[in-house]
Amino acid sequence: MTEHSAVPFVFFFLGEYSSIVLFSCITAILFLGGYNMPELFVNNSIINLQSIILGLKTCLFCFLFVWFRATLPRLRWDQLMNLCWLYLLPVAVAFIILVPSILVAFNITP
Repeated sequence: MTEHSAVPFVFFFLGEYSSIVLFSCITAILFLGGYNMPELFVNNSIINLQSIILGLKTCLFCFLFVWFRATLPRLRWDQLMNLCWLYLLPVAVAFIILVPSILVAFNITP
């Protein structure tokens, strides 16, 4: 008899790692120029390598994403709530108040 209890975990796992690939591809397109090569390596006799170039840039970001994820410590949910409520939320509210105040004070408003 076959056990099928791991199917929800497989879908969760696939969704998590496919989001890593998706965000890596979007980041490569937005910040590294997508499939464009640097002018240093462009040659008219080279065949069209655009998908390979985008794939290499995406693999670079996937590697960095997994590397940072494995290197940095993981927080428990109570530590994460403490971090967010006591540190990140006041900083975010301060920036929401500070940035418009600076723009109005120095008359930089668009």
